[in-house]
Amino acid sequence: MNICMIVHNNVTRDGRVLREANSLQRAGHSVTVLGLADADVASPVEYLDNGVRIFRVFWLANAYRSLILSAVFRVLPVLAVIVAILAAIVWGLRGLFAAGGPVARAASWLIAIFANIARWTWLDFGYFLFLLLAGAALAYVVWRAVRAYLRLLGTGAQMRADEDDTVRRYAEALLKEGALDDADFPRLKSRIPDWVPDWLLTVTLEPLEWFGGNATRFTLLRYRAREMTTVARRLKPDVIHCHDCLTLPTGWKIKKALGIPLIYDAHEIYEAAATRMPGITDYYARLHRKYLHRVDGFIAVNDSAALYYRHAYPNAPKAVVIRNAIALTPSEPYDGRLHDAADLPLSQKILLYQGGYSAERGLPVLVRAASMLPDDWTLVMMGWGPLAGQLKQIAAQTAARTGRDPAVRFIPPAPQRELKAWTQGATVGIIPYEGKMLNHWIATPNKLWEYPSASVPLVVQPFPEMRRVVNTYHCGWTLPETLTASAIADLVAGLTPEQISQAKLGCMRFIEADNWTARYEKRLLDLYAQFAPKAAA
Repeated sequence: MNICMIVHNNVTRDGRVLREANSLQRAGHSVTVLGLADADVASPVEYLDNGVRIFRVFWLANAYRSLILSAVFRVLPVLAVIVAILAAIVWGLRGLFAAGGPVARAASWLIAIFANIARWTWLDFGYFLFLLLAGAALAYVVWRAVRAYLRLLGTGAQMRADEDDTVRRYAEALLKEGALDDADFPRLKSRIPDWVPDWLLTVTLEPLEWFGGNATRFTLLRYRAREMTTVARRLKPDVIHCHDCLTLPTGWKIKKALGIPLIYDAHEIYEAAATRMPGITDYYARLHRKYLHRVDGFIAVNDSAALYYRHAYPNAPKAVVIRNAIALTPSEPYDGRLHDAADLPLSQKILLYQGGYSAERGLPVLVRAASMLPDDWTLVMMGWGPLAGQLKQIAAQTAARTGRDPAVRFIPPAPQRELKAWTQGATVGIIPYEGKMLNHWIATPNKLWEYPSASVPLVVQPFPEMRRVVNTYHCGWTLPETLTASAIADLVAGLTPEQISQAKLGCMRFIEADNWTARYEKRLLDLYAQFAPKAAA
């Protein structure tokens, strides 16, 4: 079959996408991956060794051209509102300061009051003081009541904003009861009504971006989908495979245009994403509600995610669970590259974090813990992301305060094909994600396999999926329920060489039992086998 995969990144760092594409290509299919060109990878076309094609779409130029041409339809309503507000202000000021208006009447009233005060007796002054104190007491009581009411409203708003945390705690309680399979699992609902069209989102929310707000650019999302749809249709695939939620509109358009099966690969629970831009998580839930029941094949990243989607979207196909497991490959002797890049002697023990520097991953806490580690340990941060500047600033401030250097080193991310050779230099790998959201609570990131594949034991948060791996295979340790810098430092400092050696053996057991070839490749191929007759027809 001719398979077209779509993903909204440059493909290079997405190990999950590359594993699936390589497996399908080896099985005799022709696989093309459509990604996006960015500053890191600008090459429009790349051919992998096994024949997988990567096309990177240059979408920004056309999208911004369309954005400029269509801007008038979004600017005019905003200008109309601004003109109306200015007109109301001018009308109000003219009426306020007109002869015989409120200001003139208030001035006359004040003059009369002061003229009357000049004739007051001591008894009048005492009576006035009593009324003033009584009014102040009444105002204080009202102020306390209003403040309590606003605090109550704020608590309600925070509870609404933390709806995913409520679902997470609900799921946690049910898991402990062992009754989750039969429970009415709640879902994260979109606060964008179904009747609101996409174009209205651009009119109502995007003006926030113009005035310095942090709002989602729904118009650019729509134009990006249009550009990728154009390229994908030219490929005339037999199956369209959408990675991540934002590719669903593109996949649905191609399915309708070509009459082909649509497979959706959900890498996470997007409604519970860490993104805090107004409207985006609601938009994810809106896309799932609109398209998930229209897909022909559905892939979830782990059992917990599949369980959520089954209860939240019962009309969707049953999810095939394909975890982020990596292929089992032979290990070469460590060549010292991680220590060299971090400018550390080979005798130095390394606590490694590799991956994106994103919010809600516990990375500020992790960097603060570096200065509390024993002198023979160093934290190495190997990655990229929007928090890089903040993390380096925390590291510098901590070093200046404690005088400990090198407590933490920052190095660039390693290429996917070389990642194992880099990871081998670590003594322990850490996944310190915060449990404030459902998506992190059920997480099974690539690091959960990348560390053990390099014989590097794990330090993980005590969340169900990661804890199950560590406890089953004894390949690492779990942090306390509350993530603190001292908790991380105390756990790492307490590890003995014997414990680390035993955990390395557990890493081997885990990777041999739960790797891409042993478990998940066959599930992917079996899913595609269901659509082979339709593609042939």
